Amino acid sequence: MKRHSYANLLALAACLDGRPPAGVDWDNVIALANESLTVPSLAVAMGKSAGANDLPDDVRQYLSVIHERNAERNRRLMAQATEAVTCLNRIGIEPLVMKGAAILLGEPRDDVGARILTDLDILVRPADVEASIGALQGIGYEVRLTAGRGSWPGNPRFHLPTVLERPTDAGSIDLQCRPRGPASFSDIEWLYGNSRRIALDGGYVHVPSPFAQIVFLILHDQFQDGDYWRGLIDLRHLLDMAKLARAGDIDWQALRSLFAPGYERNAADTQILTAQALFGIDRISDLSFGRLPRLQLARRRLQIGRDSLAVPFTLFTLLTEIAHYASWDRFGGEPYPSRRLEAKRKLRELWRIFRPKPLGKL
Repeated sequence: MKRHSYANLLALAACLDGRPPAGVDWDNVIALANESLTVPSLAVAMGKSAGANDLPDDVRQYLSVIHERNAERNRRLMAQATEAVTCLNRIGIEPLVMKGAAILLGEPRDDVGARILTDLDILVRPADVEASIGALQGIGYEVRLTAGRGSWPGNPRFHLPTVLERPTDAGSIDLQCRPRGPASFSDIEWLYGNSRRIALDGGYVHVPSPFAQIVFLILHDQFQDGDYWRGLIDLRHLLDMAKLARAGDIDWQALRSLFAPGYERNAADTQILTAQALFGIDRISDLSFGRLPRLQLARRRLQIGRDSLAVPFTLFTLLTEIAHYASWDRFGGEPYPSRRLEAKRKLRELWRIFRPKPLGKL
């Protein structure tokens, strides 16, 4: 059996859920875990499973080493996040953390190494972006990528994300003022309103509720990264969704209703169905899903390990959603005033759908 197959993905998902199947092929599972950036999560899950003592010695040693190294890196990222929060608090800004940073702050201390973080996602209100950049530069950060005020297509209030880094840190800071995705999610106050304010070493930071974190993960993968168009699976984020769903009583119908019928709902439903297929989340099986999301789930199952199918399936997906073309824009459908600039951006966005597969995607 080849490494990239849906059967091997199901085996890895079961192991990540602490339920290793009988006769598991550890070579294939470890290879997929490496590619999906889930090895530390696998180490924690298997350490807690009933079959922990049955692990081959080389697998146990490998998982242990990776988990220990990731735990050390995450402790450094936690210290970095704490310093950044304190820095922003000094100028009167209480930021909001998302994705891995939010999960890291919510993890029990003995699980600090359970998840790989690629960066620290920090959000502030649009009016606070420039002051936040200046404050972080004051503690040694340098701007690696920025587009400045008014860089959000068609909306002078918003900045595109700014990436800041220091050479000695474990990761960069991705400073944002709103998620990419439908315009209905452009108001960051929704995230602040669905978060809890927690103390962090004398400072304060906002950590969104499990419900809001799941919404943000769907926005990130399906709309920002375009996984819906491309049929890609971000197993690390799907595992996050499953854990968040088990930590909170998620009203899935209310969550789905946030996405407009058509393309938006189809993209969200596809991700929810994929999480259910891999991790068996409670209450999702009671919901009614349309034909296109179920077709997209089947497409993901078939496409994994068959890269030659990606382009024709993506073209097919674009055709099935052509009636909703106006809502495709991952920047919320706010066009540039200049037709020339808008045409160039639309072409660039279309080309982006066919770019090489990013790190961590299956």
